[in-house]
Amino acid sequence: MKTEEIAEIRDQSLGEITFARTYKQGKVKKWQKNEEMYYGKKIPSTESRANVELSRMQEFVHTLLSKVKDSLLFKYTKRKEAQLKRVQLLNSLVRYDKERDNWDIKDLVAKKQCILYGRAIYSYTAADPDTVYKPQLENIDVYDFLIDPAAGGIDIEKARYLGNYGVVKTRQELEAGIKSGEYIKSETTELLQGNGNNTEQPQDETNKNTRTYAQNTNFTNKELQSIDKFKFWQWITTYKGVRYVLIINTGGRAIKVTPLKDMFESNLYPYWTYAAFPDLTEFWTPSFADYVREVFMVQNVNINQMLDNAEAINKPQKIVNVGALEDLGQLKYRRDGLIFTKGDYDASKVVQTINVPSINTPIEVFNVLEAIQEKASGVTAGAKGVSDEDGKLGIYQGNQQAAADRFALFNKSYAFGTQRFAKLYERGVRENLTKRLSIDLIGSEGVELVSVKRSDMFKKGDDYGLIVEASNQEVVVTLQEMQEKLKFLASNGMNPVQNPKKAYELSAKVAGFSPEEIRELQDASEFGNSELMSEAERDIESLLEGEIIKPNAWANNAYKQRMVDYLKDHEEDIDEQQFNAIAMYIRSLDKIIMKNEVRAFNQGEIDRINNQSAALGLEQPVAPKNGVGLTGNNQIMNNPVRN
Repeated sequence: MKTEEIAEIRDQSLGEITFARTYKQGKVKKWQKNEEMYYGKKIPSTESRANVELSRMQEFVHTLLSKVKDSLLFKYTKRKEAQLKRVQLLNSLVRYDKERDNWDIKDLVAKKQCILYGRAIYSYTAADPDTVYKPQLENIDVYDFLIDPAAGGIDIEKARYLGNYGVVKTRQELEAGIKSGEYIKSETTELLQGNGNNTEQPQDETNKNTRTYAQNTNFTNKELQSIDKFKFWQWITTYKGVRYVLIINTGGRAIKVTPLKDMFESNLYPYWTYAAFPDLTEFWTPSFADYVREVFMVQNVNINQMLDNAEAINKPQKIVNVGALEDLGQLKYRRDGLIFTKGDYDASKVVQTINVPSINTPIEVFNVLEAIQEKASGVTAGAKGVSDEDGKLGIYQGNQQAAADRFALFNKSYAFGTQRFAKLYERGVRENLTKRLSIDLIGSEGVELVSVKRSDMFKKGDDYGLIVEASNQEVVVTLQEMQEKLKFLASNGMNPVQNPKKAYELSAKVAGFSPEEIRELQDASEFGNSELMSEAERDIESLLEGEIIKPNAWANNAYKQRMVDYLKDHEEDIDEQQFNAIAMYIRSLDKIIMKNEVRAFNQGEIDRINNQSAALGLEQPVAPKNGVGLTGNNQIMNNPVRN
């Protein structure tokens, strides 16, 4: 790029950072109030002698976390039969990456930020210089993230600019970047001539240090000065219709300016996010904590008033006629103590106690505020598991369903964000998994170790469906409906009108089993057959694309019939070369099919005899070895290709 263009992109980015930061700063003041309550910052009280924090915000946040605690998980689904095996491999890779990249704990802390601040933000990439493919899900602190305010609160792809502060580079990484050409030599060299900038205090760091103070720690800066540590913005801006990625420090020194498409072929922003309360026009929306903060603050005042009143009752102020008493010290409480007067005085007029407010008034106000908070947030005593009505099943289930409805709103936003994560994840696999990686695959025979790369999971033009796993609270919403359906199916089990197979499928579906799992439950052999039919579709695709493939080692008559049917159904859709390739492949299967069908027949006979023996209480016969049949005549001939 030309030096003038780099300078224009840099100046444009600095202006965007300043504008987006100023826009967000008003929101930060509310965040700091939430932090003070969550981290228990104590402010000296001028209204009461007691100064007790009730930890209401911690209780509220942790209760919500317990209701949306399900781990981060999504599944891809096939859109055609040929994709079955590829989707299975991709979903197995998702499970593997989830464990090795610690998605669960990263997801938990992000949900906590969403409850306190109204937003959870992540970045995701899958490229690593050393390993080629490496999942890298990273949490982005809300204080470090800025975005174009005009983008609204739904689709971040509408933003013209966004980015995050706090990208750390060491002196060694910068020197290596100069040698590789990744970083701009002149800018990076000048930067390295000075000391590290990790203790600089831009507004973003100042905001975070205020949070540190709210935690009652002793320092307003968490970092020790280091000459080898440098902090930058990763900023993405749109310049003349093209998205550019910058690595730029707060002083405006850009060490990297490159088109986003050079880093990510899809040109998608490497971020995903969700809000507690999504809004069409606003990204920085309110949080759960914003709606209950004022109530909790007043409740703290109520309890401190109650404690003051209790102390005033236990240790009241008194009006004393000092001339009537021989010894004022006798007013102090003593067991069987006597108070002597100097003359004939009315005892009620010698000492009088000053009346104090009732201890019950602050408690009543507290309870009214608690009811308001529960209605506003949905975090009720029932949600916390401490309701007095827990023993009343109907009331409890009704309350649980109402609470679940409220939490389901959070989960829907979470699911929306997760869909974008799944999109970024798929992009990362497509672009970076160029070398084989060993993963565990769960199939009909249990868990097996397989080696995969991107070509095993994606064909040209592949488009997969997506399912985001629902949280436990969305299940609770329909709990009563599920129970009623299961009760109905069970009560009509002997009804001749009811289809037993369909009733079984519906029961399994209500119980939460996936369609694939239901098929496995219904027929142990069906899972293997569906995989083999998927392999037939896959092999047809490969043959149509001109690939030379080996005969499928598990081919049987059903596999062959699928290919023959394809030739008949698409005789007018494919050219002569493609037709001949499939036909020749079908003819090459004869010996393999003969062997597999004989083995399947023999195994069926063994299973039948074993079942009969078990029913009669007889000793089961020993299975033949090496696939040899029960008799020499047990053979099934292969059907020829139909003309």
